[in-house]
Amino acid sequence: MVKKSESERFLKIASNCKPEELKDVLKKVESAIEKSVDKDKDLLMAKTIITARLTSMRN
Repeated sequence: MVKKSESERFLKIASNCKPEELKDVLKKVESAIEKSVDKDKDLLMAKTIITARLTSMRN
């Protein structure tokens, strides 16, 4: 299970990371989601933020 402080850290990183770091952070978040026993809303929100930022960069 991912600790709450770690999932909150991912959420902050997702919100503030540089565009060129997004894909690496997304991989880390997805890995943490897979390891998580319960649904972690912070991890899911971090994934959503990163995915949205990546999508907006494509346009």
